[in-house]
Parts: sequence; C-alpha cells; structure tokens
Amino acid sequence: MMSGLGIFSGIEVLFFWLGVLCLATVQGLIWLRIKHNASWLSLAVLAMGCGTMIFDIAWAVSSVLEKEPQSASMSVLVIFLPGLLIAIWGARLAMRKPTIAPSIATES
Repeated sequence: MMSGLGIFSGIEVLFFWLGVLCLATVQGLIWLRIKHNASWLSLAVLAMGCGTMIFDIAWAVSSVLEKEPQSASMSVLVIFLPGLLIAIWGARLAMRKPTIAPSIATES
C-alpha cells in the first residue's frame, strides 16, 4: 500500500522527521547557551528530556505502523510524559536569571 508521498513509506518519513527534530533540538540548545548563557547542567537536563520525547515519537509511530496502537498509547504515558516534565524542568533551569551571591552584592 502506497502512502500519499509516493515512493516513501511510513518509516522513511519517520526517520526524516526524527532528523529534523534532532537538528532543531541541537540548534535550540546552542541558542540557549549563546543567547541566555544557560548552564551546562540545565542544557543536559533539557537535552535528556527532548531526547526522551524524540525516542517516544519514534516508538509510537513505529508501533502504529506495525498495527500495535496500544503500545503507542502506553509509550506516550510511560515515556513521553516523563520526558516532557524533564524538558520543562530543564527549560525552566535554562531560562532562570543568574542569582548574585549576597556577600558579593553587599561589598560595594
């Protein structure tokens, strides 16, 4: 059975979009490091969350292509949602303003 994309089946389209998502994630991490001076710890947490979500997207789409929709829905609950929470935590850490130590602020 052919999809609407001609010669491409579902798995080729999946790998193309996974590549796009990975590139966008890396570019976003670089942007956060340069523009917002995000710490390496926050970038590592954010990368872990985004990587977990990308892994789940691959799992869910391949499960649907293999006609296993229950596996896809369970992976969203068990893998994607924790990845989303980790990514939100990493983004909040990355966007946080740096704090000035009280001893440095009072020595002027």
